[in-house]
Amino acid sequence: MNTPRAGLLLLGALAIAASAAPQDWKAGTGRLEGQVLDAADGKPIPGAVVRLELPGRGGTQLKADKKGHWAILGLTGGRWNVDIEAQGYVAKKLSATVLEFERIPTVVVRLDKAKPTGPAPEVVEANKKAEEAYAAGRFAEARQEYEKLLTLLPDLAPRLHERIGFTYIQEKQFAKAVEQLKMVLQAEPANAQVRAFAAQAALEGGMIDEGKVLLADLEETVIKDPDLFFNIGVNFLNAGLNDEAISFFTKAVTVNPDYVDGYYRRALAYLAQGKTAESRADFEKVVQLTPEGAQAEMARKALAQLE
Repeated sequence: MNTPRAGLLLLGALAIAASAAPQDWKAGTGRLEGQVLDAADGKPIPGAVVRLELPGRGGTQLKADKKGHWAILGLTGGRWNVDIEAQGYVAKKLSATVLEFERIPTVVVRLDKAKPTGPAPEVVEANKKAEEAYAAGRFAEARQEYEKLLTLLPDLAPRLHERIGFTYIQEKQFAKAVEQLKMVLQAEPANAQVRAFAAQAALEGGMIDEGKVLLADLEETVIKDPDLFFNIGVNFLNAGLNDEAISFFTKAVTVNPDYVDGYYRRALAYLAQGKTAESRADFEKVVQLTPEGAQAEMARKALAQLE
């Protein structure tokens, strides 16, 4: 009868010992002290967090004072893990042996500054000014900030040349816009959207041959925005190039079969060529898609004249 009871007492004692073990790191007479310094200039780092752990026996943490010093008494002897971190610095891990009846030398730790993870303040400021100026219609001012960013962020040159090109488009300086957008295409020849914008700018600026050259390498299958095709078609239509205009209006309505403007403008282009059947079909499509409104009314008038 006594043996099981003795066993229970023993298990209970072991359980108590196990639960107490994580805290017996502070049952000794050892001492650790150190100093945390900036690796670059040797200045103290006040407030650095020092985490101490005796594996399997627990630990604690404390902060360095204004001189970067820290110290702790009453440690159990053994090999301690020492983790040190401070805001803006790269954390460091090391270990130190604590001897209960000997004082070990001060642990001096030098932390390296952490590399910035975000853009530099001057980059943030220039980008903010550029976008605000662009949104406000101050395109020359926006362009100046984008050009500043080019020197700060050469890796982003394609995107910045694109934005500079757009400022020139807004100012109707189409030759300069094409020049900037072609710089984008030098780095990204497969950028279909930029190629389409460059071609459109060339056509609007009367550089018909330049526009055709740009369009010759356009990967049309990746363009999902009918507006791009439509705008190019309008440029060709304004230049009196009806065949080319019809081709791009067709691309627009192929991307979006409900694209009313594409049918309406294609009808006008067909009409200019004397293709009344094709023109009539497109005007009828316009009325079908938008029975009401000014565009539908004009389409009905055109259909009446084609009777």
